[in-house]
Amino acid sequence: MKSFFFCYNGSVASYLKHIKGIPFITQAISPKDGQHFWLFEQTEELSQGLRDYKAMREQQKQA
Repeated sequence: MKSFFFCYNGSVASYLKHIKGIPFITQAISPKDGQHFWLFEQTEELSQGLRDYKAMREQQKQA
């Protein structure tokens, strides 16, 4: 059974797609609250991309 990651942060979604080359399945607007989101398949590559993004943001805060 596949797992999915709902990304509600445009900066994170852009990083994953454009920097890490991880394609999203779809982008949509949540009917519940009107928020834009990107849907990714949960993979080890995605998990590593999220760890890399977090590390990059932490380095930027320290600079």
